[in-house]
Amino acid sequence: MQKIKKEEGITMLSLVITIIVLAIIASIVIRYTINGAEYSKQKKLLSDLEVVQHAVYERYEQYKMTGNESFLVGKTATGTEMNTLKENSWEITNPSSKEENYYKLDKDSLKVIGINNSEDEYIVNYKTGECFNLSKKTINVDKKKHELYIK
Repeated sequence: MQKIKKEEGITMLSLVITIIVLAIIASIVIRYTINGAEYSKQKKLLSDLEVVQHAVYERYEQYKMTGNESFLVGKTATGTEMNTLKENSWEITNPSSKEENYYKLDKDSLKVIGINNSEDEYIVNYKTGECFNLSKKTINVDKKKHELYIK
């Protein structure tokens, strides 16, 4: 009588199933990693916008206390920049005094108000506290576009 040898090892089917399961797990991890990075960028942009707004409020309070216009940092926004804001459906107040003007804060202006690490440009209104990110006008949240604007 001949003995049948028992073969040990994994079958091709179990190997294929293992590879498919690993591929599914990898795709889930990659998807959440990409979404997490995008979410982090969006939160950073919103946080930067809030930091600029708080610095603008602080400068405006100093201006009100002293009357010194040097606290109103930045260049008066041009017509083109104002049109950009209007094109994005942002509500614009009509300035009647220097403190109500809209100012463009570039990298150098941001350094003056204490923000050293920003590459973006902003349009701000010191009196109303409005703050627009001119460099990155919108972000995507839940597949919907949202303006980078705080009032």
